Amino acid sequence: MSGLWSLICFEYKKILKKRSVRITLLAAVLISFISVPGTLFGSTYIDGKPYESNYDAMLKDRNYARAFNGEKINSELILKAVKGYSKISESDKYQEKGDYQQFARPYSAIYGIIRTVFNMESRRFNMEDFQQLTSKEAEQFYNMRREKLVQIVETTVMSKKSKEQVLELDTRINTPLSFSYTDGYTRFFVILYSIGLTAALAMAICIAPLFSGEYTSGTDQLILSSRYGKNKLIKAKLLTGFSLSALICLILIFLAYLLSMLIFGADGRGAPLQLYVILSPYPITMGQAAGFLALCTLFSCLMTAALTMLLSAKLKTPFGVIILISLLLIVPMFINVPETSVILYKLSSLLPINMMAFGTVLDGIQFELFGLIIKPYVFMPLFALVISSLVIPFTFHSFKSHQIE
Repeated sequence: MSGLWSLICFEYKKILKKRSVRITLLAAVLISFISVPGTLFGSTYIDGKPYESNYDAMLKDRNYARAFNGEKINSELILKAVKGYSKISESDKYQEKGDYQQFARPYSAIYGIIRTVFNMESRRFNMEDFQQLTSKEAEQFYNMRREKLVQIVETTVMSKKSKEQVLELDTRINTPLSFSYTDGYTRFFVILYSIGLTAALAMAICIAPLFSGEYTSGTDQLILSSRYGKNKLIKAKLLTGFSLSALICLILIFLAYLLSMLIFGADGRGAPLQLYVILSPYPITMGQAAGFLALCTLFSCLMTAALTMLLSAKLKTPFGVIILISLLLIVPMFINVPETSVILYKLSSLLPINMMAFGTVLDGIQFELFGLIIKPYVFMPLFALVISSLVIPFTFHSFKSHQIE
């Protein structure tokens, strides 16, 4: 075992001593530092003049939202928000008006949560509609939410059993919802997609030469003819690839989470997910959702690492490996598969980059396998683990059976 660990340490030294690797890792960390507070750069302009910096706006809205922490989102609170918005006299450029700043803005977080429920396919629910919301409509808020969710679920291509299970999950959500400021978590949800992509690309650059680098340098002849070249050294390379990929991904995820909490605020870990996605059927908290999303991102990176090492064992140069993995990660971002094509839709959601997206990880459409109904955030890590396990033997055999020239 000590010999294996020595080989792993040797592989780490080979990777980390490369200038390109150090630059890549530094760039990945810098991207994380810049991306998380990215929305706070700049200002709001009115009539060509700066009105309010984005950072000041965040602080102000955070203070307003925190004033409602713990309050139930019921008809009483909804009508208070309606009353505040009703005091806005004009809709054009209403945000610059004193009426909005004084009376409506404190309720902007409440308005942002409930308007999705009142949106219709034929007409978007806007501020003018909100100003005219009646007490009866406010009292029917959760009934309308349930009806809308049922309508969405029934129009999906899921089986009857899956639809029933999704709607049963929704019944476990405690209503009325308790409000909490959650912008730290919502920022983490949004930024983790780009952080995951950054981690996957950085990882691919670092481990692409793991096997193919031996071909280009000509050391494959020495390795495969050495005492440990056909077994232990290959195992060491595989363990190095997976462990380094996990470290890169975990460090960037932790950094994104830490910065999100420090900059935007750590409130809302126990708040219901519906404060972010009101029509989500999952009875989980914002903290749990963050954990599921981070887990799927990690396993997506590990699956990408497995594919990277397979290509590295088969291709002659690291450059070709990096190109192919980059295409695998980036191209699906520009392809939209409709939900009506259920098989293609679910297969596309299992691509590495899609396994990092909030919308697919917490998708209401379930996976169905051998009569089992499995939530996306459970199925995706299991799928990545299975694929990685299947790829490893092919990588091992490909390098071991490589013909020395």
